[in-house]
Amino acid sequence: MSSLHLEPGTIADWVAALAAVLGCILSIFALRVALAANKTADETRQAAVVAARDSATREAQRDEVDRARDRRQLAGSVASWWAADREENGRRYGVVVSNQSPTSAVFYDVEVQVAGPGGATHTIRMKVLPPGQFFVQKKGLAQQSSWDGIPLPVREADVLDPFTVAGDRSITVLEYADGLGTRWQWTPGAGLAELASPGRSTTPAS
Repeated sequence: MSSLHLEPGTIADWVAALAAVLGCILSIFALRVALAANKTADETRQAAVVAARDSATREAQRDEVDRARDRRQLAGSVASWWAADREENGRRYGVVVSNQSPTSAVFYDVEVQVAGPGGATHTIRMKVLPPGQFFVQKKGLAQQSSWDGIPLPVREADVLDPFTVAGDRSITVLEYADGLGTRWQWTPGAGLAELASPGRSTTPAS
């Protein structure tokens, strides 16, 4: 049996060719790994972008909900009720308009629609309602009654007992604007709601 004789140069050529083939195979494998890694990295980046956008959207929605809730809570600082002092002679009857805002907010263009004994009605108007309580005195009875035109601040020494069960005295509508110009309305039946502006719907306050 004859042996295969390879020249030293031929062996070197085979080795070089084999190394080139292996190198090519390794290069293809490395390229495929790199492409897969790049694809994974792109998908990760895209997922991160989507997650960041979704997170920003949710954060903006939460901020909007928080702002709406804060505005409603602030608007709920305004209230009004019938009251009377404790003077035995010349007892004063009237309506208290109150702004108990925790942020010392000022409200504007306040209108309080009042119903009194005998079906008499009256609208109290205040251009500005600063923090505190203000008393508007009713004078006389039933249809012959009159009202003071200027609400007076309730002093610490004043004792005004609210009417809590009187069926012939009530606040029927309370309207006012907050510092942002948003107008609010309170009624006994519907509670507090933001009044509709052009292009906007009325939103009940929770």
